[in-house]
Amino acid sequence: MTNQKLKETGIKTDSQIKQSIKDHDNGDDVYAIQGYKGLNLYIRDNKTTTFRHRFTSPITGKRKNFTLGTYPILTLEQARDMYRDNLVLISQDIDPILHHRDMQNKRRTMPTFAEMAAEWLDSQAASGQFEDKTIREKQRQVDYANVHIGRIAIDSINTPDVLRAIRAIERKAIPTAKRVRGVCQQVFAQAIGQGYVVNNPAIAVSDLLLPTPKTKHHSAIIEPVAFGQLLRDIDNVTDFYGHAQNIIKLQAMLFQRNQDMCSMRWDSIDFDAKTWVFNPTKTGSRADMVSSLVVPLPTQAIELLRALHVDTRHTPYVFYNKRRKDKFEHRQQLNNFLNSIGYEGIHTPHGFRASARTMMVEQLSVSETLIELQLGHNVRDANGRAYNRVTMQKERAIIMQKWADYLDQLRRA
Repeated sequence: MTNQKLKETGIKTDSQIKQSIKDHDNGDDVYAIQGYKGLNLYIRDNKTTTFRHRFTSPITGKRKNFTLGTYPILTLEQARDMYRDNLVLISQDIDPILHHRDMQNKRRTMPTFAEMAAEWLDSQAASGQFEDKTIREKQRQVDYANVHIGRIAIDSINTPDVLRAIRAIERKAIPTAKRVRGVCQQVFAQAIGQGYVVNNPAIAVSDLLLPTPKTKHHSAIIEPVAFGQLLRDIDNVTDFYGHAQNIIKLQAMLFQRNQDMCSMRWDSIDFDAKTWVFNPTKTGSRADMVSSLVVPLPTQAIELLRALHVDTRHTPYVFYNKRRKDKFEHRQQLNNFLNSIGYEGIHTPHGFRASARTMMVEQLSVSETLIELQLGHNVRDANGRAYNRVTMQKERAIIMQKWADYLDQLRRA
């Protein structure tokens, strides 16, 4: 079909557009898009090709030309869609050109997901409710999301966009993907609060993710005879570098988490009151953890700490390590120590918590409430009120001494 014929009948296929551009010699040509009155294809002298919509403004009553976009960046089908959108606007007495200009201005001020996420993260840090470690973890989750949707305007992101991002993360780590989705949901909630969007595209994604793998519990010895052998094996080590052996000895008595044991500070130890007071490192990410914990120190722990005081009293940390940036022993050394004496897959440092919880109940008939308090868990009374950090402190001091004495018995058995 010749160009002249196409000008008379109009264009209706992409191949006709390509042929018209190929056959164009000089000057400017205009082709109507068949079936779409007012939608035209313009081919200029240099073969630059654009779609234009000629319409009557519902505001001024004047005829206008609205350039929709350049072919082939804007396809024929997309031009038809824009034309139909414009007809809807005109039926509502809205000028498509003015509407498009308003949308462009709005787009210039519309934050991207990364910008909104940064603002959300700043508000989280400024609230004072989270430890630095927790804020850093939230930042990592934001960074994961930013790789996929960070540069997209917040109001242009839909549920499939979020799902694609989370699915990409899910292929590497399901738990991480779930946490990133949760952060995305909070970022969009902030955007809703500020009037940028009306829906939260991250909510529906929750039902589309894979289930989290079953938690792998830390290996722990809970049988008294075997536990006594573990204590003897720990005592018999003479050639392991660093503080791991002494940390493990204390951990068996105090059953606190690895990081809290390694980062124990001298200014948190009160030899007169026989207590260790600190803020558990898990508090920021665990709703079931107390924000501050008092650990009564049994006589055996006091004796060990006094011996350590001779060597590291001039430093902030009980288990000082000048080679490390944090200046205290790394928690991985505790695993290395137990693995080195043959307990890999049998007992872990964190397992001392399970050992104490089980044997204190089964062997010493200690109240589970006292044990949970000493583990640093949030425990509530019959009225739903949370116990505070000094609740039953005298009773807890008694059970901690009872536990330490029991460990001595197991060593000698």
